[in-house]
Amino acid sequence: MFFCIWVSSHMIPFSVRKALTLFVAASALLSTSSAFAQTIESSVHAALTTHPSVESALAALNVTKEQENEAFSRYFPQISMNAAAGRIYGDNATSRGLSVSRGSGYSGLGEGSITVSQLIFDGLETPSRVNAAEARIGSANATIVDVRESLGYRAAQAYIDVLRARKGLAMISGHSSYVADYLGRIRNMVDEGASDETELQQARDVSVILEGIKSEYEGQVMAADARFVEVTGAPPPAAMAEPQDRSALLMNEADALSGIVKDHPAVVAARYESEAAGYDVGAEKATLYPDVNGELSYLKSDKEDIIGGEVEDGRALVRMSWNFSTGGEQFARIRRAKYSEKETQARMREMQRQIEQNVRLAYSEFKTSQKQLGLLGKRHELNAKLFSAYESQFEGARVNLLQLMQAHNQLFNTELETVNGQYRYLAAQYGVLASMGQLQSALNVQAPVGDKLVKGYEQK
Repeated sequence: MFFCIWVSSHMIPFSVRKALTLFVAASALLSTSSAFAQTIESSVHAALTTHPSVESALAALNVTKEQENEAFSRYFPQISMNAAAGRIYGDNATSRGLSVSRGSGYSGLGEGSITVSQLIFDGLETPSRVNAAEARIGSANATIVDVRESLGYRAAQAYIDVLRARKGLAMISGHSSYVADYLGRIRNMVDEGASDETELQQARDVSVILEGIKSEYEGQVMAADARFVEVTGAPPPAAMAEPQDRSALLMNEADALSGIVKDHPAVVAARYESEAAGYDVGAEKATLYPDVNGELSYLKSDKEDIIGGEVEDGRALVRMSWNFSTGGEQFARIRRAKYSEKETQARMREMQRQIEQNVRLAYSEFKTSQKQLGLLGKRHELNAKLFSAYESQFEGARVNLLQLMQAHNQLFNTELETVNGQYRYLAAQYGVLASMGQLQSALNVQAPVGDKLVKGYEQK
């Protein structure tokens, strides 16, 4: 079980040991992993398979795949077919001059043509477009992994927060019975004249403060449940298993920082985007060159002889077309593509810095929570000794019941803080794994995101 009492049993009198035993049993009832208890892995998996953000990223991946198909299709021949039928009026004498003796007339028209065109050369525009589309597929694949990492961390946070809030509320509810017992005993002492009203008011203040803490935790439970529902799509179950300690999976901070620049999915996605922007520049430069196409065509037309008669026309051509904007449109598009490339490169460097910051912050939180947990353990041990001493002194009539109540309440506060510290330390471990893009791997909840990732990028 994750929670533990950091006090040796010989330091506490039997009555306190009994109370703490009941507390531990209540905690175990909440956290024990039964056959039907949901685990943090199953919650994260539910989030990764049902959350709309993953569906959105998958749709974006499919968009990039169709863009690649669109660009690659330019390598293949294009077929153009036209057909027309109707009635026309023609005047060959007017159209052909005095050498034509035939006059004007009306005729039915039937005409059809088919043209097959094959790209031969376009300044390498098509290869650049295809390479840019492939790079964007790599970016979309890496983005899916990054989205899943962020979503997995949110699910892990929600899971841990639900456990923390539930356990805290259970502890407060259990301690409330002891406060009520103290308050009733002090009230009886006041009625019997063995104590004064001041002690009763101070005891009531302790009770009211505890009620306020309980109300706060009830709100935390509802808020944690709401976050859990949003990220997983279902309310948290009654039985939830305690997450495993993952500190053994954490590498040295320096090693983590050296590896994320090339391995983190967000950085990989930005790198692919920068690569795609570079290919876009090449595609725009290719528009300065002529397009060369091979062309096969056949035309058949049928109308009255008086205005032309039957016509058949078959051709096999190499056609060159060269469009050049005198207003500078092509050069402007090239400059625009270059600026876009610089923008993506700057974003990649920005992403690298952001990821490095996230890793440093995650390790800072991990180290701080670890240190704080050790200090909370020492505080708990000191307050347990203090309460034990007060209990002995109370039996010897050296302290009054109010002082014993306050010492017990102080011990409980340190117990509650210790539980919060333990869950903070646990959440920090998952935060470090998520900052490095390794949470899915650590929880073994990786799932396929489509076709094989391009250019060797794999989920870590």
